[in-house]
Amino acid sequence: MTAAELIKNEIPYLKSTDTVQQALELMHEFHVAELPVVINQKNAGLLHENDLLNADEKTRIESLLNSAQHITVQSGDFFLAPLKKMHQHRLSLLPVVKEDGEYLGVITAVDLLNAAAHYNAAAEPGGVIILQMAPNNFTISELGRIVESNDARIIHLNTWTDASNGELMVAMKINKNDLHDILASLERYEYNVVQYFGENLSEEELRLNFDHLMNYLNI
Repeated sequence: MTAAELIKNEIPYLKSTDTVQQALELMHEFHVAELPVVINQKNAGLLHENDLLNADEKTRIESLLNSAQHITVQSGDFFLAPLKKMHQHRLSLLPVVKEDGEYLGVITAVDLLNAAAHYNAAAEPGGVIILQMAPNNFTISELGRIVESNDARIIHLNTWTDASNGELMVAMKINKNDLHDILASLERYEYNVVQYFGENLSEEELRLNFDHLMNYLNI
């Protein structure tokens, strides 16, 4: 899924001749905290609501371009690229451009969230198991075999590194709500299960899982 596929053309852009009042009204109307400025079909920067609040309402946008952020993604970028930039800069939308800077539209945070949910199989029924291990102990084929031996399969898998200790975190989405047999198998193979979520867990199990997670995070 590329950035071009997520473009939201309903969101307007600002012209250099627009006023601060017009810009704020558009941001309010479309429930966004930023809007791109487009000049001669080229992206000229991203103006934030905070950049406008202290300016005179009659001030033209062209006089505020020195405050604009030049944060964009190219149309062919995989959707994780805009997701990363939007998270880093705390944006509600992000301009999409061609290689020459031609403006194509914006991606909104809501559309990116929906794309991430689809990518992570969040809409699919099932449970999630999160493991912690040394990076050299990660073998996706073994994890798949353990899960499949319990009449289930992994429908999505993500990994990331815990910056505090260098350990590898592995999140598995399983196409099964009842995780008890899989958890028992992982325990036999001495995997460290940090947390797990299944739709059929009892209230007591959910409480224990929450306590385990809070202890892990030292909260």
